[in-house]
Amino acid sequence: MSDELVRRRTETLLSALTGADYDIDLYKEELGVVDSPQDAATLAVASDPPPYSMRDLDNPMDPSTMVIPQDMNAYLSGHTKISTSYAGDWPEADIDNRFGKHHPFHPESNSCPLLHGAVHGSPMYAEHILGFINQLGDNREAERRIRNDVRPIFDIMGDPTESMLDLYNIDRSRFGELSDEGYIENKKTELTNDFGLLSYLFGLEYQTSQQRDSFMDLMSRLGETEDGSPEAKTIYNKLAEKTGVSWGRALRNWRDRFTPLASWWMRPADKSGPVEAGADASAPDRHHNSPWNLSEEGIVPNHNHHWWQPFLYWGGVGRDIGSLKTMFSESYSKIFNGSWLGDMLFDGIPLMGRHSIAGSHFPMAANTEAGQGELAGVVSSDSMSDLDFERKRANWSGAASFHHHLHPSEIQSQGSMMEIPHSAYMIAPFGRAMMNVGEHGAPLAQFIGMSHPNSNPDYHKLHNSFFAEADKALTREAMRLAGIVNQQLGSEVLIGSLSEDAWSDVEANTIARGNIQQLMVAANYSLMKYGDAGGHSVMPLADLSSGQLSSQDGTLGPVAPTSMGVVPPIFNTGNTDAWGHRMPATLIWSDDPTTGITFSLAEQPFTIMQRTAHEGHVRMIDPAYSKKPIQTKDEDIRLLTSNHMGYPSLVTDLHKSDDDYEPTGVFGKKLITPAHVVKDIDDLTTLKGFSGDWIVQHKPSGDRMLIEKRGKSIEPRVPNTISKDLKDMKGDFTLDAYLDDETLNVVDLLVHKGTDLSFEPLEDRINVLRTLYHSTDNIHFPAPSNCVNSDDEGLVKAIASFDRGEFLIRDATSTFIKEKELHPKWVLFANDDISKSKIYPPLPEVMVKGNTVILEYPEILSPVKVMLAKDDDGIYIDTYEGQPHLVKQAQSQEVLWTPPVAFLLKEGGAGGGDGGGGGTGMVSSTTEGTYQPVHSVATKRKKRKLVEKAPAIIDDDEEDSVHHMMGHVREAIDDAEESLSSEELEEKVEGLKHDHLLRFGGEYGIEQTEDNKWTLNEAIDDDIADTTVVEKFAFPRMNRASADGGAWSGMQADITAPMGATEITDENNTTFADPKNEDREADEIEIPNLKLAPASDVEQPQIEFEGEKVIMRIPIKEKNEKNADLEAQPTIRTDSV
Repeated sequence: MSDELVRRRTETLLSALTGADYDIDLYKEELGVVDSPQDAATLAVASDPPPYSMRDLDNPMDPSTMVIPQDMNAYLSGHTKISTSYAGDWPEADIDNRFGKHHPFHPESNSCPLLHGAVHGSPMYAEHILGFINQLGDNREAERRIRNDVRPIFDIMGDPTESMLDLYNIDRSRFGELSDEGYIENKKTELTNDFGLLSYLFGLEYQTSQQRDSFMDLMSRLGETEDGSPEAKTIYNKLAEKTGVSWGRALRNWRDRFTPLASWWMRPADKSGPVEAGADASAPDRHHNSPWNLSEEGIVPNHNHHWWQPFLYWGGVGRDIGSLKTMFSESYSKIFNGSWLGDMLFDGIPLMGRHSIAGSHFPMAANTEAGQGELAGVVSSDSMSDLDFERKRANWSGAASFHHHLHPSEIQSQGSMMEIPHSAYMIAPFGRAMMNVGEHGAPLAQFIGMSHPNSNPDYHKLHNSFFAEADKALTREAMRLAGIVNQQLGSEVLIGSLSEDAWSDVEANTIARGNIQQLMVAANYSLMKYGDAGGHSVMPLADLSSGQLSSQDGTLGPVAPTSMGVVPPIFNTGNTDAWGHRMPATLIWSDDPTTGITFSLAEQPFTIMQRTAHEGHVRMIDPAYSKKPIQTKDEDIRLLTSNHMGYPSLVTDLHKSDDDYEPTGVFGKKLITPAHVVKDIDDLTTLKGFSGDWIVQHKPSGDRMLIEKRGKSIEPRVPNTISKDLKDMKGDFTLDAYLDDETLNVVDLLVHKGTDLSFEPLEDRINVLRTLYHSTDNIHFPAPSNCVNSDDEGLVKAIASFDRGEFLIRDATSTFIKEKELHPKWVLFANDDISKSKIYPPLPEVMVKGNTVILEYPEILSPVKVMLAKDDDGIYIDTYEGQPHLVKQAQSQEVLWTPPVAFLLKEGGAGGGDGGGGGTGMVSSTTEGTYQPVHSVATKRKKRKLVEKAPAIIDDDEEDSVHHMMGHVREAIDDAEESLSSEELEEKVEGLKHDHLLRFGGEYGIEQTEDNKWTLNEAIDDDIADTTVVEKFAFPRMNRASADGGAWSGMQADITAPMGATEITDENNTTFADPKNEDREADEIEIPNLKLAPASDVEQPQIEFEGEKVIMRIPIKEKNEKNADLEAQPTIRTDSV
């Protein structure tokens, strides 16, 4: 990884999150093909999502031209019809859709509120249409009342000659023999089975099936005409004749219903529907462009409020309107074909402003004069100023902070809602970068320069605390609803079997977890629609009644202008297709207008995309959940699922040209190796995050290489006997193999007959080798004697069936990841004394925080924590914490990582603690997240130069002023030889304010005591010999942007919230440093060398400081142990893994 790539990556990420302009192409050019989660995550944040690929519903695919997908059953699941139509069907994904069959309008995606319940046969849109019957009379009167207001825009709004009540009466007369109840049931069945999205939007529920088909046919012909032409007018006349509905009626219905849908599509996923009315009380479209209208009585429901309602209580999709237009043009190409008709239908009413797009979490405050004026950016977010920015922030606040990136099987020990800083962030390079930049998106301090208008400290302070309180409210509401479920349906629905003996039933446990997550969606929806009716969630909420921002205790209300607070959509959002995991469930929830949320059970489990409920929610419903295993993850959320180039799904088209990249069968020089090393067979059972199905192979000896055969060409060169056998085999192929003298042992198949198989499960690749390739005297393919399949229960037995040595134990579902060094689904098992004595790579990144050493192994989420202690003899290792196999790996590598620890303790004492004395900062062994440790000896420090490229740069004068003031503060405290108060220091240092101490004190070794006075950090004092000349000392300020620019594989960069402008003060400590700058001078500050002292009286390494010397006492080893140490080459990737 080049320094330039790290710099570009960090610039891209921070620019995206601060709302600053940045040319992402610079990053793409440096990047090339994505081969790391850090880059995939950064691209997911910084790039806009691509449009979905949809099938034209009027043109079923010709079987003779079909490309059969690899998993046809999975593709066809949910596709109940071979023939589809514009009138009767909802959009369907094309076979090459990046997200498989999923998109916001797929029933299983659980994203569109209109389709809630469709997966088990009860779509919400059917109930919602039928629920409008009682309002048809009022609706007719309202249309008459607003007719003059709308008259100026009849051409885009329509001028109906008939009301919806008229159409209902005609349809009702067709079923005169049915009772009202019978008519409703009959209509519900019709709408459920043969009523598509276009029929809903044009309001064709009271037309017959034949009339709906005729309507779509005429609309297709209308799109081929010129606007206002005689041909168009002829079609308008035919509409009423052939379909029973006039063009004016259909167009008005479209405005009533499409406007809320488009608003939902555009708004961020963590926002409810609007809670404000439009400011222009005379605009002709004011009756339709918002669910609320401003009248003499105040803010009241708008004319088309009923059609806004499903979307008010649901989070948005978070995509631009262009992507929805693309989806419609592909699904209904004969209507939305780039003609005037499609443009007029989509662009007739512009959606602009908060009253059209997204709601505030504090509606009452947002509707005050101050909330509409100078404090609008605090209680609301000005979505239209930068929707792209809002969507990126929603990835954190409404998704990742609630652990939605994790599979339900991965939540144990992850805790409840996250707020940066968090332990999971503290142990990872990317997390530390975000911790330094912002708290849940908030700037850590008021930086110099302009912050993004949607990212200000007051906004984040208010919303951070609110989201935390809302999370608790969700838990309480879920527990209330759980009581109803337990009483009506039985406790087994949510917690599985009551018998502890049956807790091992993985299928039943998984369904119960799916039911809990169904419950969370119901709880979220209930709070958004009905509020906290019982007043159980009293919390501080924004109050602008005085014109100033203050806090007042209140409860959550429904999504409405008069509510003090509205819970954010966390589990019911329009992008669950991107953030959800497929889970089975049997619990059905629905919203009854008279009784509220009701529950029932499906006869058979249904599969649906769900957002993960975090540990805090699940534990309150089922305290014993951690003892009940559930099905493990089979894929990441689709936001992070890679395509064939390694890019995450929600990334724009970043493909390089064909000349630069060949997607099939191309492999680089890197050979991916196991990320896990296990030396104790019992530790195999402690591994987490695997499928439970394994391929166990005896690891061959020799040199590993990729053997590529094209025609009669063999690369690389191999012995003639092997080359001859390879040429005799049919087809082109690429083999992963070990060459040992005159023998080639094959362990994997990457290309077969020119087809790239690296994306297929390992189990399938091995099966092809076993069945289609035959061993010779010189080439050995996998066979039962050296390679077996196993599940968790048979794993130990499978290993015992082989000779001892080294084994490759790989997840049967794993793919071969191109250009990656380590595979998180592969394990190397050392099964003999010689193997166990080796020191295996990979080496960890070493970090020191106080008296804790954190060892983070690449591609593995769980770190090893090493607790240091101190006695009269110096610092020593006290205890280890972590997964058993990782602890043993760390213990075997002590001789390699303890020297960097000694260096960090001395060099980073100010930030990293006092060598066991409980410091609170952190220092790290790397600046780029690589796998190599720092060298134990560094010769010189570099002078720093202000960075030239960054989203925001601090002012030189401000830098000098702060540096000057803080130097005098240190002098004043040192002269007084005691702690001083802020007031005392302000008297002694000109220009100093209390805020300066809070913002910059820690960076200059000035700490606040328990009695709120200020003292000097002793660890830093030890490094500064003469405080009287502190201004001449090049004190290294702690940088606010991380120096590593890496990423935590368990979080991904796309889930981080935005923050204010970033201040870069120390180039060489940040990834913005330009490695190509050659004009830097070095000063003469020397770093003391580390001395290794073999000793016979110690059992484990110990670190001591003697003046300027650092001594590590290590135990004397036997000769065979020394030889084993010499085999380890930590700075070179070898084939010994």
